[in-house]
Amino acid sequence: MSTSDVLAIVASTVLVIIVAVLAVVLVLLTQTLRELRAALEVLEQDALALLDDARSSVEDAATEIDRVERLVTSAERLGEAKRAIATPVVKVMAFGTGVSRAAQRLREGEPRPASPARPARRSQARSQSKGRRSAS
Repeated sequence: MSTSDVLAIVASTVLVIIVAVLAVVLVLLTQTLRELRAALEVLEQDALALLDDARSSVEDAATEIDRVERLVTSAERLGEAKRAIATPVVKVMAFGTGVSRAAQRLREGEPRPASPARPARRSQARSQSKGRRSAS
């Protein structure tokens, strides 16, 4: 055997080893890709289920927001109606209270209180306090 024959045998042996290693790597790569596909399918199913849950939650939230909006609108309308009714009702109640007090005083024969006298008393008190200041 010549040197070229030995080199040819060594080269072919190295080539066979390289091909065998590449075949093993290819088989392992194929297994890894299959596992990756299986994991992606599971992930896809989980993600779709999660998205369905999220979609239903968003729809429920939208329904609740619409309900709350209707409640707020109703409350605003009630507030406006209360303001529209409250002012005349308060005036009527005040008028009724005044009439009942006047009728009671007429029945009892009491003189009518002099409400303009109150400001006069205040002006008298002011003039007296001014006199005190100037005297001291």
